[in-house]
Amino acid sequence: MFSSRTNWDTRPSALFSLLQKKRSAGIPIIDLTESNPTRCGFSSHPLPIDSVALQRSSLYEPEPKGLQSARETIAAWYENQGVSVKPESIVLTASTSEAYTFLLRLLCDIRDSIAIPKPSYPLFDTLCRLNDVQEVHYHLRYDGEWHIDFPSLEEQLSAGARGVILVHPNNPTGSYVKKHERGRLLHLLATQQKVLIVDEVFGSFPFGHDDRRAGSFAGEREVLTFTVNGLSKVVALPQMKLAWIVVSGPAKSVHDALERLEVIADTYLSVGTPVQHAVAGMLERQPEKTAHVLSRVRENYAALKRIAGADSPVTILPCEGGWNAILQLPAIRSDEDWALHLLDSHDLLTHPGHLFDFEMKSCLVLSLLPEPQSFAEGVRRLFAAGTAM
Repeated sequence: MFSSRTNWDTRPSALFSLLQKKRSAGIPIIDLTESNPTRCGFSSHPLPIDSVALQRSSLYEPEPKGLQSARETIAAWYENQGVSVKPESIVLTASTSEAYTFLLRLLCDIRDSIAIPKPSYPLFDTLCRLNDVQEVHYHLRYDGEWHIDFPSLEEQLSAGARGVILVHPNNPTGSYVKKHERGRLLHLLATQQKVLIVDEVFGSFPFGHDDRRAGSFAGEREVLTFTVNGLSKVVALPQMKLAWIVVSGPAKSVHDALERLEVIADTYLSVGTPVQHAVAGMLERQPEKTAHVLSRVRENYAALKRIAGADSPVTILPCEGGWNAILQLPAIRSDEDWALHLLDSHDLLTHPGHLFDFEMKSCLVLSLLPEPQSFAEGVRRLFAAGTAM
């Protein structure tokens, strides 16, 4: 009766079952997986859709790529960062997930493959499956910091992958692409005539300055490039449902891509009119919102390192930005067993690393968004468990 693409194993995991049991019993849980900013003290009151935006939205005049005024606002936002983007090269979507769906439909036929970093966010697997695209992996290697493993990437491109998804900075490793990696990657893709999709949703959240770090890929000219971003992270408002794709590269390829994307977008017309009229006000407040969130994640990351101390058997893997931190615990337990132990014995919820395709053993992923007092208490519980062996 149902398609094979939706034949997921929907049985609850042992971790989820234990969490439900504890919550049903009324046991307070410290949740270090929470990545929803509206549940971490970053809500906007009132929401930034004013009466003027609502009044302007009373007339429905759909534009497939999004309202010209909204696209001009986003282009100006890039211009303020020193990145030249034309409004005509922007396509609005309701979310970055929808943006990926549009791009997979644009670029891939059934059973074509796309190269995705490993480790990375688990949503890619679902998106590829729903769009009948094969997910293949290239690796990020760790030697004190994270690097693109180019031999594994070249192998996937030679085997027929249509292009590469790059997350800049990566989620969850928090590693930015470096300038020398960018140059090598663009040369490789140009030589093989492959495309590049760059997810920059966490790009506004660096933990510090690094001259080696590559800038935004929006406006890239050498390779056909699709840069994805949106309000969910940029202004910490996931409920506003507005994201975008910036198309750049060789002129002919950009023209052809935009023509096709416009038809795809016109088929769905999914972006709400009010949020498009309100986006100027939201991006006007972006520096303030970003500073608020960035202050929180930096504070929690500093607390994590401070609580760890110098002699802890728990290793904090260096992170350059984003909203997550990665810990490697002693290998006496798997990542799944550590997560279960912390929840069962310490009422602490964490993400086991295998959810993000970590190949390193006994890794846990923590969100850096929770309120500092709760985060610090959760970290203290975690390190107490990690040292009580």
